[in-house]
This record gives sequence, C-alpha cells and structure tokens, in this order.
Amino acid sequence: MIRRLTATLLAASLAAAALTGGQAHAAAAPADPVKSLRAQFAEGRGVLVSETSRSKLPGDARTAPTRTTGAIVFGRHGVVGADLTSKYPPSPALDDELQEIELGRATYVRGFWWGPLPEGKKWILFNGKNSFWGQAHQRADQVIDVFDPRILRLLLAKATVRKGGEYRGVVTSKELYKKSELTFVEFSKVSYRLFLDRNRLPIRLVTEYQYTSVGYDKDGNKIKDSYHPLVDTRYSGYGTMVAIAPPPAEEVVDFDDLEMPSGEQSGDEPLTLDRNSISAR
Repeated sequence: MIRRLTATLLAASLAAAALTGGQAHAAAAPADPVKSLRAQFAEGRGVLVSETSRSKLPGDARTAPTRTTGAIVFGRHGVVGADLTSKYPPSPALDDELQEIELGRATYVRGFWWGPLPEGKKWILFNGKNSFWGQAHQRADQVIDVFDPRILRLLLAKATVRKGGEYRGVVTSKELYKKSELTFVEFSKVSYRLFLDRNRLPIRLVTEYQYTSVGYDKDGNKIKDSYHPLVDTRYSGYGTMVAIAPPPAEEVVDFDDLEMPSGEQSGDEPLTLDRNSISAR
C-alpha cells in the first residue's frame, strides 16, 4: 500500500513538473513583433530617433554623413506625427540644416531650397494636394516606415537571414508602397537589416538602395545624378511622452503659392522633386 501511494505521488509530481515546464516554455516563446509594436500605439507616446545617412556618387568616396535627430509620436492606430532635424555637411548651394514637422497629412519643412521665400516666411507647407513630400511616409532619409504594422510584417516575412534579433532581406518599392505613392519613389528595391530588442520592438534599421535624382541647382541648371544611400536609423525611448506642434502660422507659406525657381523646365518635361537630392551628401 505504501509503495503504491509513493508511486502515485511520484507520478503526480512528474506530471506537475512536465506541466510547469511546458508553461515555462510557452512563456519564453518570443512575442510577435507586430503585436509588440501595436502595444506602443497610444496618444502622446512615441519614440526617439537618431539617424546617420551617407550617399555617394559612382566612383567617389563616401562624403561626410548627414545626421538626423528627433522624435516620432504615435496615436491609437499608428504614427500621427514626427519632428526631425537633419544636419548636412556644409554646402555652398544648400542650407546646412533641414527640419520637417509631420502632422497627419501635412508636412512643414524649414531649410528646403526653392528660391527666396516671401518676407517673414520660414516654413513651406506640403499638404494633401501636393504631398510628394512625405507621401510615401519617408521620414528624414529613411525610406522604410518600420512603424507601419503591414510593412513590419513584410520585413519579417521577406527576411532571408534571421539571426537572433536581426532580420536581413530585400524588398521592392511595389511591396513597400501603395500604387498612388510609387509616383514619388525613385528606387526599385531596398536592402535592409532590421534589429529587434528583447521586447521584439524595432531598435535599428539599416537600408541601402540606389536612385537617380533629377532637379535644378540655384542657378537653374539641370542636375541629374545617381546616388547610393546607406541609412542607419536607431530607435529608443519607447513610451516617451512626445508633443509636436505646427510652426507659427505667420511663418508658413503653402508650396502651391510659391513661384517656380529660375531655370524651370522647358516643354512637357516634368520637374522631379526628389527629397533626397536636397541632402548634398
């Protein structure tokens, strides 16, 4: 009787241990990164951004990097705003600093060269009517919006290398953007390296791609160059309280109210406004 009771207790103990071990294993299973991201979506909460971007012309050594800092703010369903300031290598043709404030579909830009601005105006407003700036949710020089749950899931699925919290792969612009946004995209594919922290949240995104920029310099001369950007963006401080406000209304001019710069294109050839060409990298 004693042996039978002992055997019964031992069996029960082993069953409990197996159950506990199974529960521990389940608890240790990695969280879904998309669910972890969605959990960050709350009014007034956001994430801090620190970015380094380099670009080179064929045959040239890499130039000094562009450095961007700022914050992105979330709402209940995703990103609702951003305030990012980029500092460029000194250039005689361009401002050394560019700031963009994104609020919904409106993007305010300070430091974008488009000829002399009206007196007292410091910011150009790009909105839903002329939204090539920020149309594809490109912030600073980063061309992938890792805070879009659809895109984050795409990066995870397309990764051909998965090592710890790192995911490497290649995505096409057609996969990244909506059909209406492709008008404003100058590249066909992007190589990426995505890093997640222990909470399965994006903490670093490195992208590399190539594109051709067409525009005009300050003297009205047409410029066409091929660029090869390498963008390294780091995200930190998830849950930080972030408040972003538009610039003073008296300092803002609508892009549609600005005159074309000197040397505008002839015939029916469209003027390409590639935001990356501003960077003088």
